[in-house]
Amino acid sequence: MNGSTFTKDYLKNEYKRKMSGTERKFLRIPSANVVMVAQINGLVSREQLKAAVIKARQKHFLLGIRVSLDKDSAGWFTQKNVPEIPVEVMPRFTNEDWIQTTIEELKRTFSIQTGPLIRFLLLQSPEVSDLIVTAHHSICDGRSLVYLIRDIMVYLSNPQQDVETPQVIPVVVEDCLPSSVMGSFFYRLIVKRINRKWIRKGISFNENDYKDLHQTFWLNNKVSILSWELTEPQTSILVSRCRQEQVTINSALYAAFIAAQNHIQGDSQPYLQNIMVPVDFRSRLNKPVGEAIGFYVSAVMFKQKYHPKKSFWDMAGIIDKKIKQRLTNKNIFQGERLNLLSPSLMDGLVFAKQGKLNDKMALNLLKKKGLDKLFAGIVISNLGKIDIPVDYGNLHLEAVRGAAVYSDSAEKILEVVTVGGKMYLTLTFGDTIIAADVVAKVKDTAMKYLAEAVIAPCQLNDQSHSSVGDFMRGLG
Repeated sequence: MNGSTFTKDYLKNEYKRKMSGTERKFLRIPSANVVMVAQINGLVSREQLKAAVIKARQKHFLLGIRVSLDKDSAGWFTQKNVPEIPVEVMPRFTNEDWIQTTIEELKRTFSIQTGPLIRFLLLQSPEVSDLIVTAHHSICDGRSLVYLIRDIMVYLSNPQQDVETPQVIPVVVEDCLPSSVMGSFFYRLIVKRINRKWIRKGISFNENDYKDLHQTFWLNNKVSILSWELTEPQTSILVSRCRQEQVTINSALYAAFIAAQNHIQGDSQPYLQNIMVPVDFRSRLNKPVGEAIGFYVSAVMFKQKYHPKKSFWDMAGIIDKKIKQRLTNKNIFQGERLNLLSPSLMDGLVFAKQGKLNDKMALNLLKKKGLDKLFAGIVISNLGKIDIPVDYGNLHLEAVRGAAVYSDSAEKILEVVTVGGKMYLTLTFGDTIIAADVVAKVKDTAMKYLAEAVIAPCQLNDQSHSSVGDFMRGLG
């Protein structure tokens, strides 16, 4: 059975398929949770939310799955005997409550063999509520969760709304990759030899091992989150200026943060020069993905030294050019090659990184792939402008924040999404990796550099802002 083959019980809603390499790679990582937060104006009840979640599960297969492991540690998604999606409701007291709740949600593990791999938590008040959606990364990416929030809002505002049919079947990446991206025959032969050597070792991990790994990881890692937004006029000005300079917003944000890192942190650490750009590859697959919930993201990476004598927009242009040069199928899908490794070896790399496995083969492979150390000062993932409504009957989608993710391989992770004309920025980092006051200084300095570059003399054609100070106001 290949990745996209379904069992004969498919029509009975018992969907089952083998996990792709990418999905399986994230299965046992202790920091595999993705959290998206929607601020909703209007009263949302527990009963309304539970009903909406049930409908969303009927629409999207991966919301109602668990994972079973076979004798080779390969993972299989199955809908059989999966409990209801958890829906919790807690009181909302302040506009900042969602931050601490999100931090806690990043740490809370999922029972992969019981499922489901998603949960909902509503911070509720009569006028404003925060809907916190937490999902395991193996079933989703950030864009997926924005689409899911839209669906939930539709079902909340219109309880009579029928679920779309047929259900949204997530395309399996390995079944629809562009040709010639998985490496040569020689490469595949090498991987097969590595897998055979690993399997002969007979190394395996049980549920207690995974629980211990998760507990140790979160004892050694402390998460913090900074969140801010650009108003519609601020966002419009930034978009307009980037178009004028012929660079993407992501490139401008990277130019700002690389300059800020250099100013605040210096250049003593080589990883501060690394640029890693997450890439949504839905449009590059041989089958349409549409708005399915699933994992459809990769990344390209390169080094870029900060040049203090170059202007902001020159740096943004250099970064933009390098990013575009690397957006080839070969680079984007390079990570899929690592997914040819044995699933148990993937787990072994996770245990070795956390000091839980002293195996020479796993440690050498970890080092060879550069997975044993920090690989970036900041990773910026910009989902871009996602055209979903903000008004749903009596409910208004005031803000979308996230997706918040955490990694001990990057100092800082900035997630950006634009909804309803506003740009929302969520910066997640580990206090055990970098001091919180340093991150705050980098963030403030980056936004100041960005404002100074955007609000240049004779560049304004919008009356909403007349100075850097005006542009910066409210970003703290």
